[in-house]
Amino acid sequence: MVCCTFNIHLLASTLPVWLLLQPRDYLNSFLLYAMLIGGFLGILVMRPSLQLEAFKGFTVTTKAGVQYLFPILFVTVACGAISGFHSLVSSGTSAKQIDNESDAPLVGYGAMLIEGFLAIIALISVAYVAKAEGAPAAIFASGVATFMSKIGIPFEVGKVFITLAFTAFALTSLDTATRLGRYIFQEYVETVFGKESKLNNMYISTLLTVLISALLLMFGYQKIWPIFGTANQLLSALALLAVTAWLARNKKKNIMTIIPMIFMFAVTLTALVLLTVNFFKAKNYVLFVIAILLFIFAIELIVETYRVLSGAKTSKGTDVKA
Repeated sequence: MVCCTFNIHLLASTLPVWLLLQPRDYLNSFLLYAMLIGGFLGILVMRPSLQLEAFKGFTVTTKAGVQYLFPILFVTVACGAISGFHSLVSSGTSAKQIDNESDAPLVGYGAMLIEGFLAIIALISVAYVAKAEGAPAAIFASGVATFMSKIGIPFEVGKVFITLAFTAFALTSLDTATRLGRYIFQEYVETVFGKESKLNNMYISTLLTVLISALLLMFGYQKIWPIFGTANQLLSALALLAVTAWLARNKKKNIMTIIPMIFMFAVTLTALVLLTVNFFKAKNYVLFVIAILLFIFAIELIVETYRVLSGAKTSKGTDVKA
């Protein structure tokens, strides 16, 4: 099963977008829409009572260590409002599929609205079955299936359908992630070793991307997950950083990107510091090193962008006027 999944990711990364990635995403989108509509209607009919208190305190102790309301609250909720992964998708695949640039706001902003809608349903589902045991995906499926049962869909049928929709959504996301990982790997190799490097080959770079992912998976999914939210939102901050720099260089207004950029950096960098301490205490040295590297790379990009915006020399020694 694992080998089959990796083979699909390899194909999705190397085949033309219109041959596999696009039709799969299109078909799976109907499963997602059906899940959202079913869950929304079920919530309206059932009007569930949430089993969680609105506020438990500023700090909470979990298996990952001590967590604080700030910044973890914003890291958790932000994925439904601003997502770094979506910023990569928009430049890596979405931009190549829209007919006109004017379609970008509807596709990009519309996607985040749907993501936010899904986040609200997920929060209600998990809060309703707060004391349930099992994997997060199973708890989510049970919650939504319970809501859908109130509009005439049998619980077991609804749970199987939600699990199918969730799995399909995850697999298409991984397909896209593999393709984007290959893009990034090739860009890095081209910058460091030049276009003629064998590592720049589409198939070799895809294989290496999948193998690195497999090594992280072997390390343990549950061990990696705690850093996912922060890493994802850090990507969104970096995306806002890049857009801000581009707007400044082209003498365009950028206050609408500067404000959320500053806030997202404050949230994610604070979260990285707290996670680094927790990882060290838990002797989770793999994520400890990853967290430190993410922090260093983020600071380096912030400094470099500041130099660009202030008209100082970049690391390549060229003058760039904001």
